[in-house]
Amino acid sequence: MEDNRLRELFSKWTSNSISAEEEMELMQFLSKGSAAQQRLALASEMLEQQQEIPLDEESRERIISSILEKELPAEMPAVRRMQGFRHWMKYAAILLGILISGAVLVMYLNKDNGAQPVVAGKYLSEPLEPNKATLILADGSSIDLQNRPDEKLVQGATEIVNVDTTLLKYTAAGEQVKPAGYNTLVIPRGGQYRLQLADGTEVWLNAATRLRYPAHFGSVSKREVVLESGEAYFKVKPHATLPFVVNVKGTEVQVLGTEFNVNAYANNQSTTLVNGSVRLSAGDAKTLLEPGLQGTFSNGKFVTKPVDTETYTAWKDGQIIIDEITLGETTDNLSRLYDFDFEFTSPQLKHRRVGGRLKKMEHIEDVLAIIEQAAYVKFNIKGRTILVSQVMPN
Repeated sequence: MEDNRLRELFSKWTSNSISAEEEMELMQFLSKGSAAQQRLALASEMLEQQQEIPLDEESRERIISSILEKELPAEMPAVRRMQGFRHWMKYAAILLGILISGAVLVMYLNKDNGAQPVVAGKYLSEPLEPNKATLILADGSSIDLQNRPDEKLVQGATEIVNVDTTLLKYTAAGEQVKPAGYNTLVIPRGGQYRLQLADGTEVWLNAATRLRYPAHFGSVSKREVVLESGEAYFKVKPHATLPFVVNVKGTEVQVLGTEFNVNAYANNQSTTLVNGSVRLSAGDAKTLLEPGLQGTFSNGKFVTKPVDTETYTAWKDGQIIIDEITLGETTDNLSRLYDFDFEFTSPQLKHRRVGGRLKKMEHIEDVLAIIEQAAYVKFNIKGRTILVSQVMPN
């Protein structure tokens, strides 16, 4: 096969524009016993073409070696070989078409001098001001925390302090014998906030999140909060006799002292355990999570799987980790983080998969510029809407 034809087919695969006939043509070539050297040459050439990506020789060889490790023995049955090469091609397409740019995101995050703007010229977006939240008190009154730095409130025997418009801290005076009223902390799109409950439990709240909780935990048999929507990371203060419970869309997460993340953006909420243990229950369905496991409630039962917990918790530390998810899922996340809407010129673009990590930067343009390189798309900002269009790879 001509090298140009091989490159053409491979580019079509990475951009999800390959036909069934072309896919078969490519698979047949890659199933040949002598294909390893051509794969190596192809990978090297595609890496060289990415001139804006400063991959060193070690990184380049590591990526190529990872691809070549997927080599399958020639004596395998043809059907299994084809299925295996489909898996290899998916892996290679992610690495070469996307995760090479993902490697750039890793390097971008780990620069000693911090993230530097990658967009030349004037920004269209305003700098992100993430410390935004509204406190709704039990009596229905609301307070815009962004405009009330270091303000102190008194709710019964509980003091509430808005520390530097980043942390809402509750302190209860002594043992409380009367039940507390429930407050609600509302985080808008583009916002993020921290909360310290009266028992010392710390909560990080992501964008587009609502958490309902009592002003104190006196005169109760369990410490109970309600995640009405969104995402929150909990670092629970241990208490021997008062379990901590998070209610989220019909699921109960019960702990004594631990750290875990609860994501309720989607219909099927998930809980990711960092350390300790938690019990999940919903009706008759129950399961126990160990550190490193994620539990999701779907179709009346819990499904658990091992995960890299950092992928699901890094948001609280100002990072964005894109774990080989679709471009549609990525833009949904960016919509919440930066308060923009996304429109796709082609629905197929939503299914393109991307991966990598970067810092949550002040301007969304800096994030978009990196994703453009990874996903072969172009972003155009018009007001609060971002148009996503196709760009064919060189």
